[in-house]
Amino acid sequence: MIPHRRSADPPQGVIAALEEVADRYRNLAGDLREDLAAAGGAEEALELAERSSLEMLEYLPLSPVYSPFCTFHHPGAVDCTGCRYAAKYGRCTEAGSPYDLAIEAHYRLVEAVRAHRWGRGPGRHPITPEEVRRALEDQVDRVEDLASRFQKRVRKARSSEEVMTIKTEFMADLVGELPVEVVCRRCGFSDSHLFEARDEALLRLSRHWPAG
Repeated sequence: MIPHRRSADPPQGVIAALEEVADRYRNLAGDLREDLAAAGGAEEALELAERSSLEMLEYLPLSPVYSPFCTFHHPGAVDCTGCRYAAKYGRCTEAGSPYDLAIEAHYRLVEAVRAHRWGRGPGRHPITPEEVRRALEDQVDRVEDLASRFQKRVRKARSSEEVMTIKTEFMADLVGELPVEVVCRRCGFSDSHLFEARDEALLRLSRHWPAG
């Protein structure tokens, strides 16, 4: 029987997939910039803040497909045998594992963004389109910068552990300042449910890869 040849570390397929993630976020930022330019009023700009936040959460590279440790997707694989992440933190499919809890917190944050309603708290009224546009324009620049730096760092990664650390830091940077949360903060709105869901998502991200 011919032994399987040791795959590259980090796997180049995962590196390529993460580079595509970075491109996706750059495209998202570009689309948001164009939509902001066309937005006619504050209400439309606020809708953009919510929509772009949901898109940012949708594109997060949380799937095992983006894990340099995952063996389940390898040809001929039938379980998680040989996965270094599973050996240390538990299988991704196990209820209550660090990864499972990170996914659950992610879904709760998505639902919190969807449930968000403007106008809570002592926000200043009326909100001008310029206020919202300035906050979102800053976010566009920030996401473009984060995506570019993420792509460069991933390309230079020397190990699967380094890839996981870079990926976790990137996701935390995005989740920590979603457009909807930034607009809330700058315009004086309060949404404890949203802020608590964000904090929980950040906590679970840090715990799903403690080395990050």
